[in-house]
Amino acid sequence: MKIHILGIGGTFMAGIAIIAKQLGHEVTGSDKNLYDPMKSVLEKENIIFTEGYNPKILDKKFDLVIVGNVMSRGMGIIEKLLEKNIKYISGPQWLYENVLYKKKVIAISGTHGKTTTSSLVTWILKYAKLNPSYLIGGQPINLSSPAKLTSSNFFVIEADEYDTSFFDKRSKYIHYHPNILVINNIEFDHADIFENIDSVVKNFHHLVRIVPKNGKIIYNYDDKNIRKLIKKGIWSKEISMTSKNYKSANWSLSRKENSFFLSKIKTKTLSSKIIESSLFGIHNYKNISLAILASIQAGVSFSVCIDAIKKFKGVKRRMEKVENKGTLQIYDDFAHHPTEIESSIKSLKENFKGKKILSICEIKSHSMISGTHKKDLPVALGHSHYSIIIKPPLLKWTLDSENKNLYVVDSYDKAIEFIKKNRNKIDIILIMSNKSTFNLRSYIKNEKN
Repeated sequence: MKIHILGIGGTFMAGIAIIAKQLGHEVTGSDKNLYDPMKSVLEKENIIFTEGYNPKILDKKFDLVIVGNVMSRGMGIIEKLLEKNIKYISGPQWLYENVLYKKKVIAISGTHGKTTTSSLVTWILKYAKLNPSYLIGGQPINLSSPAKLTSSNFFVIEADEYDTSFFDKRSKYIHYHPNILVINNIEFDHADIFENIDSVVKNFHHLVRIVPKNGKIIYNYDDKNIRKLIKKGIWSKEISMTSKNYKSANWSLSRKENSFFLSKIKTKTLSSKIIESSLFGIHNYKNISLAILASIQAGVSFSVCIDAIKKFKGVKRRMEKVENKGTLQIYDDFAHHPTEIESSIKSLKENFKGKKILSICEIKSHSMISGTHKKDLPVALGHSHYSIIIKPPLLKWTLDSENKNLYVVDSYDKAIEFIKKNRNKIDIILIMSNKSTFNLRSYIKNEKN
């Protein structure tokens, strides 16, 4: 079958392309802006893509067009797709109908930490020789590709709450029908499709409703919105984890000095193990703990999970060290929500005590541009020694902050100017954005050299 994918450069759609090719289809794609790591992933997989959405591409005889959620009505290529009555489908629906319906699905959901946690689960199962299929919204360093189809009964997938496509406004995760569901956390995000936190919680309950009775729901008990979700009704086995000593939880993540321990609560035999990982920050140890609990439900022993974690190297663009010349270190992170931003900054400060951190936040997400997080963003960035917000031309809101070490600029040149003036005061630069940071990193690198 000849398949063309619209929006192939997105992390999810690139994974769809890889799996479709592994099924034996002839796969091509189009996207407006392709950037790494997905651009390199597609090139490595020998998947041909074109930059831009030229409607003429549909003059070719495709058997099916898979439409990414970046596409919308009014785009020339979409109007032609509809007018020519070309067969089309969304990525999540295609994945379920062709792959997931015959797999045991482990879905990783939540506002934050989905990519890291799904990478962790995939790696643990691979380490345990269960060889799972997977589709992850990023590039795990331990794995050769962000997606792979195997003969294993297990399929690990990053389960996003964002909508499916312009013609299907349900969340993507509704299509996955998970047997094991992980919920990391729930916060208000995606203001372009959700009205408030209550609508987000309600949407997650749609997902909870389709987990079978013999399925498992693994969640962070510390999260008040998840507890609100669970109270709405649950029909599957609950497995919960707490880092705040909630007695109703099943597992506990605790810290003694610089070590983290995961322990089973309410058990006659002591079941507690130290977690050793190259990742840092309490948020990552929560991700690790939930990944371990999901893997245990898939049949992996606690001990094997712990061994696998020791060898996990992280994910591209998730607190990834991208430059280390002289005394200046540069980290690249996908954080684009105030909670993620705050967690990333705090974890760096804790791991590198006494070092001065410059946080650079480039505003790209719909929620950020709309001003949904305009009050919380300065607070989150305030945990850094110095902060720069790079605002896009579309930004309509103004920043109201008393933080004298927070600077708002409208170009990379102005950000670089600040770095030059304050170079001797900075030990670490943390770049945060949910889009490509390649150009900004190049600017900084050139300035240093």
